[in-house]
Amino acid sequence: MSDALPEFIKALQVLPDRKGVEVVTIPWASQEKVQNLADNQIIIRVRAVGLNPTDWKHALGEWGTPGTIAGCDAAGDVVKVGAAVKHLKVGDRAAGLNRGSSWQKDNGAFAEYARFVGSGCFKLPDNMTYEEAASFPVPHLTAVQALYMRLGLPKPDNKPANEKILIWGGSTAVGHHTIQLAKLSGLTVFVTASSGAHAELQALGADHCFDYKDADVVLKITCADGGADIIYGVDTVGDKGSTDLMVDAMSKTRGGTIITTLPISDKTKNRRADVSVEFTIVHTVLGYEVTFAHATTFPVMKEDETRALEYVSQDMPKILAGWKAGQGAPKFKTQRLRQMQGGLENIVEGLKVMAEGSYGREKLVYTVA
Repeated sequence: MSDALPEFIKALQVLPDRKGVEVVTIPWASQEKVQNLADNQIIIRVRAVGLNPTDWKHALGEWGTPGTIAGCDAAGDVVKVGAAVKHLKVGDRAAGLNRGSSWQKDNGAFAEYARFVGSGCFKLPDNMTYEEAASFPVPHLTAVQALYMRLGLPKPDNKPANEKILIWGGSTAVGHHTIQLAKLSGLTVFVTASSGAHAELQALGADHCFDYKDADVVLKITCADGGADIIYGVDTVGDKGSTDLMVDAMSKTRGGTIITTLPISDKTKNRRADVSVEFTIVHTVLGYEVTFAHATTFPVMKEDETRALEYVSQDMPKILAGWKAGQGAPKFKTQRLRQMQGGLENIVEGLKVMAEGSYGREKLVYTVA
């Protein structure tokens, strides 16, 4: 298929002074990594992309690397497949997770074509739109990593967990996916969010909702459901003391484990000897060393890659079975999508919207082709 690939493609590049992004033209078919595609990779003709907080923090903030191609989440058509990839083939519609704005100057999700590692890619159900699919990879696989790889909880088809979990930030993209997976895994789900979101989150599977702004939020959590006794937690916010509050809400007799999506201080880690707090980053599922925000380096975690590949190829098709565009599947719903206007050249507007926080419980998506 490589002879059908274009010589040049348009891609969104982080500007030299990290003051934003611009559309540039980069060589494609002649790239050695494209011609000799790694065994575990695929190439997607990008049709739609989804925006995540990490995208604006890299493109408009201090986390990014000038000259790199932006973007983590995209969906499109598979045009080339590495020898070891078995769950996808040329012609499939797929969505994938990339590591944009960090280290790659020749590859990223916000482009007309992109290379993806197979463990971060899933096949779209027949009735899922590219835009719906592009809203999935980072938040969904972060939830998968937190629940099944870090907390060691049973996946949906296994014996239910019969435990309680606290998810801080139920309205975030990661929260949206974590609530539903936790419920499918048999957990009693405690969630914090602004009160206006509670009904919507209960419809997704939250059993108990709390207003994170409530001064007595920890007391209310620990007193709920017959004295909560929660031993699992996922902090999708990592801001304004959220992790400390979660530590305080864990079981008084059994302690607990909290997974965070942003780095935590040693003070927070040591707040309670019987509560473990661990920062995780979804990109370790791609099987290579990952440096986060020029600060924290995660080693190669081949176990993450193996387990992610197992999940996207075996578990995800069951979870997404029966998907209908605009409705979701019987077992799983997508976030509300905010369809942004324009293609690659307009993504910078969406990044600014996210940076300003002027969006609600919705996922910003762009149609690229």
